[in-house]
Amino acid sequence: MGAVRDRVRAGLDRAAAENPRLHALISTRDAEALREADLLDAATGPPGPLHGLTATIKDNIDVAGVPTTAGTRHHATGPAPADAAVTRLLREAGAVVLGKANLAEFAMGVVGRNATFGDCRNAVDETRISGGSSSGSAVSVAAGISAVSLGTDTGGSGRVPAAVNGIVGVRPTLGRVSNAGVFPVSTSFDTVTPLARDVRTAAAVLAVLDRWDPADPASVRAERIPVESALADGPAGLRVGVPVNFFFDDVDPGVAEVVRAAVDALGRACGAVRELRVPGVELAQARMLDVMYPEAAAVHADRVRDRPGTIDPDVLRRIRLGHEVPPERGERGRRWRREFQRDVHGLFDEVDVLVTPTIPVDVPRRDAVDLADSTRSIARFTYAWSMYGGPSVSVPCGLHPGSGMPVGLQLTAAPWRDHLALRGALVAQELLAG
Repeated sequence: MGAVRDRVRAGLDRAAAENPRLHALISTRDAEALREADLLDAATGPPGPLHGLTATIKDNIDVAGVPTTAGTRHHATGPAPADAAVTRLLREAGAVVLGKANLAEFAMGVVGRNATFGDCRNAVDETRISGGSSSGSAVSVAAGISAVSLGTDTGGSGRVPAAVNGIVGVRPTLGRVSNAGVFPVSTSFDTVTPLARDVRTAAAVLAVLDRWDPADPASVRAERIPVESALADGPAGLRVGVPVNFFFDDVDPGVAEVVRAAVDALGRACGAVRELRVPGVELAQARMLDVMYPEAAAVHADRVRDRPGTIDPDVLRRIRLGHEVPPERGERGRRWRREFQRDVHGLFDEVDVLVTPTIPVDVPRRDAVDLADSTRSIARFTYAWSMYGGPSVSVPCGLHPGSGMPVGLQLTAAPWRDHLALRGALVAQELLAG
């Protein structure tokens, strides 16, 4: 057998062994994946940049021939007729898609709950949440089923599960990666997000996806500095900042201890860490929800009107919040966003990356999480940078001193400076490994 077939077979075998327990995948492509592996092994031309890399795809992203469930049995009407743009690019680069990853229904939720396909379990500790909404994407990577996964991130749906499962999650600059063929939550904030065990692999995936797509109205045609271009630059001269407001307020002491130690390590390696105030950030999540929830309500308007009983009650509650936001409040949220972006842009004249915790809490236990409060309590630090629109990377930075669970470090850069966010994340990963 060839090397790619061996890799694919190992991933499928691990999925068969682990998925009944973890609920990371909704479906697998056993025969198709092995056939594609054999073609790659037999190919005589130059290999693609992701040759033989095993991947899973969040099940709100189309994979040709596989139903796109969006996390509910009431959505798919048949197999997807074509790959999403990101799926096509991944496969053209030589990756093999093993299957579709579980997610919170309609990609709305941060804890990994799914009543239809089973709650996705944390790969480190099954009693803890797996994060969401890209729960199965993160768990399939953390559990060794696939080398990489594609999730989506609206307010933290890629970075939160990456953090709580101890892997890397990259939210690119908004508009850098195509959303064509991706079922939406909010067109103003959605992006595809690569997840991997290490920064270099995540960056290699993002490099493959980094294309302007005229088929996606949200895709931005802009100057693109290659996302891998700064990975060899090391820590010297990297300008690191840490916010003095909001991002350490009401933070679990163990999380704060681990993140502060990581910041100190970055300071020793890169030079003095600059302390900065992020103007208005305390309001960012609330203002974002004023825009996001009405957009989500519009996506599901027909279903809520005609078939509300087919929607998970917690998801329905979130969707209906969008009906309570008057149009003028949503427009105020958009205006506020433009002001917030302008103010934050100025901070990146002084630093290359800003460093914060990814989430403010230790990984919650599944039986203790408050669903109604979970978005605010778990994702308020990721929402802030979604509202801004620049790239953010969550990278593991240590273990919580009490629970032993992973702690995520979030590194954010200015829009279209993804190479700097990834450089900072790689420096952090190499400094803090082990």
